[in-house]
Amino acid sequence: MNKKLLLILIAAVQAGCAPDQTSSSNLTAQACTVPLRQVEGNTKTLSQNNSNDKISISSISQFKNFIVKFKDHTAKGITPSGQTVKEYKVKGLTLKVVANNSYTFSMNSTPNDTAAKLHELVQDNTVEYVEPDYPIYSTENDSLNDETALIETADAPVSDRDRVSVQTMTDQWSLGKVDVQDAWNMTTGSKDIVVAVLDSGIDYTHKDLKNNMWNNPNEVINGRDDDGNGLVDDIYGWNFNGNNSNPIGKSTSNHGTHVAGIVGGSGKNIFGIAPNVKLMALKFIGEDGSGATSDAIRGIDYAVKKKVFAINNSWGSNSNSKALSDAITRAENAGVLFVVAAGNGSKGVGYSIDSRGWYPASYTNSNILTVAATGSKDLLTGFSNFGRRMVDVAAPGLSILSTVSGQGYQRLSGTSMAAPLVTGLSVLVKAANPALNYKQIITLIRNSVDRVSTLTNSIASGGRVNAFKSVRAALNAGPNPSGAVGFNCTEEQ
Repeated sequence: MNKKLLLILIAAVQAGCAPDQTSSSNLTAQACTVPLRQVEGNTKTLSQNNSNDKISISSISQFKNFIVKFKDHTAKGITPSGQTVKEYKVKGLTLKVVANNSYTFSMNSTPNDTAAKLHELVQDNTVEYVEPDYPIYSTENDSLNDETALIETADAPVSDRDRVSVQTMTDQWSLGKVDVQDAWNMTTGSKDIVVAVLDSGIDYTHKDLKNNMWNNPNEVINGRDDDGNGLVDDIYGWNFNGNNSNPIGKSTSNHGTHVAGIVGGSGKNIFGIAPNVKLMALKFIGEDGSGATSDAIRGIDYAVKKKVFAINNSWGSNSNSKALSDAITRAENAGVLFVVAAGNGSKGVGYSIDSRGWYPASYTNSNILTVAATGSKDLLTGFSNFGRRMVDVAAPGLSILSTVSGQGYQRLSGTSMAAPLVTGLSVLVKAANPALNYKQIITLIRNSVDRVSTLTNSIASGGRVNAFKSVRAALNAGPNPSGAVGFNCTEEQ
């Protein structure tokens, strides 16, 4: 066989909370922006004619779960297993559908046996690539008890995990910092705009979230698949981690509920940036804070099929998955904005992702908008990743008050908290001018930042987002914007 077959091999996933970074390539560079270049990741390519194939295969044989993509839907040897779930049999493996002609399979064998089976797969000319089903982690920062890890520490008067009572909106310092109250004089969002929170689930019973939850208009709770998408009673979204219809965020996994409140808290006790929005709950991260790449892909494809406006992604991995990249490309082709956290560095210390890949932030799809975290003085937090080319904007991400499961509220820190603020901002921009597409929205948000001298060499836009300026610019763009939307740089702070 002479055709080249790809096997994507990446270093093992870094355990614990970690960063996400993104670039918005292919956008026309404006006065405040610079062209973004692809990060060189830790990816190796395997072909049938590569003499190092066996070594490369053995380097990932310690994994148990894999993704295989066939070149077409009629890959030879695939037969239905007769199970109620979408499973197939090929070469003695049980395959579960991920998307189109991509499948997952598990191997509970010795590394040598696993390597032998992988070698057999990559020699099959119907296979496009095989890769591990890499674990993915949420990007809440777990190392903030030590304030020496922060460049800016004054923002954390309480422990980041202390539960707090909510008294006034002044507790939410980030809202004033990005001038959102002036933006709300123009728009608070729209219930026609749906944001998918791809995370650890959402407590959809929370008083600050329940009125903003998306409800599947084509599904009712009756034990049947009313909308014909293969999922029964997917009312608020889906739990891909547990493969069931309940995507609720539990008390042991507050991450997704906290993220959701930052995007669209309704104002009962806390305000999201866009208090007028619909939130879709897509759970792929489990109670242990990790999830599978294949489940993230399933969540992305679900959101795309439901035609959401944006997907918030406060998670990441240092493994460059071709299957995940393919899913983001499908979202890009569908016009879906993909907001990603820049990531929380290594052991609580941020690093430049211009040269060190973090995924999905390091993918160069034009729909990706990457967000770093700053504190109340507009200094980059010590844990936040950065990148003059790869990180688009900064946003508040230190000691952020938001919703948690069980009707509670909590302060958390991380680029996971900065990303949903920008996702909420994108909702305001879209509501102000529905004619804007995702490329124009990314460019507009980048070019409407408050420029900060200390961010000039670490963030592509050189600044921290400003909601009022972004919404005003969206309104000024008019009903028929064309091409990349250009705006003047704002003054340095």
